[in-house]
Amino acid sequence: MILNQWRYAILLGVFIIFTARADFDGRVVRILDGDTIETLSASGQSVRIRLAGIDAPEKNQPFGQRSRQALSALLAQKAVQITGDKNDQYGRLLGTVWMEGTDVNALQVKNGMAWAYRYHGRAINPQYEQLENTARGNSIGLWSVPGQTEPWRWRQASKE
Repeated sequence: MILNQWRYAILLGVFIIFTARADFDGRVVRILDGDTIETLSASGQSVRIRLAGIDAPEKNQPFGQRSRQALSALLAQKAVQITGDKNDQYGRLLGTVWMEGTDVNALQVKNGMAWAYRYHGRAINPQYEQLENTARGNSIGLWSVPGQTEPWRWRQASKE
């Protein structure tokens, strides 16, 4: 009986640790590119955020600098809320950035400054895919120039 209670307590603890979310308020202190920012949390911790669900052009790719500038215009030195629960292979928190209740990740896609992120060819966020399709159909942002290369293909070609 006591052993079962301990097992339950340990399993509950493990569950809480692995499902904890990294929701916090912060101030944007740096824009690295169109889908990566650095924030300073209220506790003074620097946290690098990869905007989840989107993929912006690389810095040296067409529209890469415009995407970064668009994100900077939205977020530079602004107070934001971050919701996220995992890190990518580079240690960045994968998160949704909220400013005054607005999903900034979605704004980047809506404004034609990023693609909806795809995994095995499918967008991981259907709302972002709809925003991308609308931006594409209206020739907004990067969609105003035909023949854009998806960032994941650009990165792969750069490795070869």
